[in-house]
Amino acid sequence: MDIQAFLNATSHTLGVAIAFISASIVLYVVSISTYNLFFHPLRKFPGPKIWAVSRIPFAYGQMCGTDVYSILDLHKRYGPVVRVAPDALSYADEVVYRDALAHRHAGQAEFGKSGAFAVVPPNGIPSILLANRENHARYRRAFAASFSEKSMQRQQPLIRGYVNSLIKGLHERGSEGAQDLTQWFNWTSFDVIGALTFGESFGCLENQKLHPWVKAIFDAAKNIAMTAAIRQVGLGGLIKYLVPKKAQQGRVLHQKFSEDKVRARMALGTDQGDFLDSVLEKNGKDTGMTFDELASTSSLLVLAGSETTATLLSGVCYQLCTHPDTLQKAVNEVRSTFESADEIDLYSSARLSYLIACLNETMRIYPPVPNQPPREAPPGGGVIDGRSIPAKTIIYVSQYVMNHLETLWAKPEEFHPERFFKNASDVPEEFRNDNHAVFQPFSVGPRNCIGKNLAYAEMRMILTRVLFDFDLELDERSKDWTTAQKAYKIWEKPPLWMKITPRK
Repeated sequence: MDIQAFLNATSHTLGVAIAFISASIVLYVVSISTYNLFFHPLRKFPGPKIWAVSRIPFAYGQMCGTDVYSILDLHKRYGPVVRVAPDALSYADEVVYRDALAHRHAGQAEFGKSGAFAVVPPNGIPSILLANRENHARYRRAFAASFSEKSMQRQQPLIRGYVNSLIKGLHERGSEGAQDLTQWFNWTSFDVIGALTFGESFGCLENQKLHPWVKAIFDAAKNIAMTAAIRQVGLGGLIKYLVPKKAQQGRVLHQKFSEDKVRARMALGTDQGDFLDSVLEKNGKDTGMTFDELASTSSLLVLAGSETTATLLSGVCYQLCTHPDTLQKAVNEVRSTFESADEIDLYSSARLSYLIACLNETMRIYPPVPNQPPREAPPGGGVIDGRSIPAKTIIYVSQYVMNHLETLWAKPEEFHPERFFKNASDVPEEFRNDNHAVFQPFSVGPRNCIGKNLAYAEMRMILTRVLFDFDLELDERSKDWTTAQKAYKIWEKPPLWMKITPRK
């Protein structure tokens, strides 16, 4: 056989091989698509066909930080339950809390956190957020005393000190021009959570400068969201190429900062007056936690206790300043209730019913955590709203989506604190059919936010002090502050520029 004949034969064989491989790929895709559309156990749930065929549309939204908006649109079109991936359902109905997230009866399987979305910390040890049922219960018992009423009373002077530093800083800098309130709230909440968790602040307010950990927190959250999205479409091996390096480094830094702080804190022992006191007292016992468990969970506490607090405070100030009548009502309530700033604390601010309604309405329209961690149907499957859910089905729940549906709320895109008035008779007629059962910003069941009461009291106290001391006016640069913000587990927030004038 001459060389030309050999090349011709090789070319023919290669062409046949390529054609065979291409045909096999097409056949595989068609087969999978056909199964997902016509034979999959979730085939009868409504939703767009392309989302039922492939995980790519869902994962793309997560990767871009726009999934809350795309899934909201799907619920507007298809109703309270939507198939958003071949093996995933999104619920915008209170039944999902009752049937999937609430406390389980003895022997009843849990809809646990979905492994498909779980991104374990770099040390390989899940935090309290991702821990299995047994470890989650142990972690929660270890931290229970830290978030008790008695503990909150003990922590009040410390929190008040940082709030005073915030107000002092705003008085000093307000005359220089508009201030970025998001930055000031980040400094405050980060200092508070540092002192409460590790017994020392991060010096943000003192130095009027972000600690590197604050930036690492958002980068870490972005990394987690992107990593989960990439894994869903089977490209886990390409994560280091597809996720921005800054986000990858942020996740590692976030964990390292936590480990260093926990190590230093453990060396001090107990009786420091912080969250870790009660945890360290249990070390060496069955109810205790290892160093790695503490490091993973402490990093979560820092994220949850700083970023989300700053987000809500920024959000409520923006909403108030874009609704001048509402702002004036809140200011009047604060200034008529208290004669001096010394009267304002974690408990006295609980008397401010209108301000509390403003906080709740902000949590509805702009929830600090727009998406709850997806759940997964247990082995053997489960039941939601009377319908069988196959094992390993992913259950997606979004506070943002639920809070923006006209089927659940009157005028959901508008800011109306009156809908949250405590006395039903005071609620305007048009809002009396709002479905408050879906309003769960701190989640429900055994995995709800352990620091809910403290976080709410802290946000309430800070907002009260700001409105007591200052007149606020939105700067033109931030008039569209909430427009098209991206959500990577937490919101990607631009600066919130405000003109801050000491009250007259």
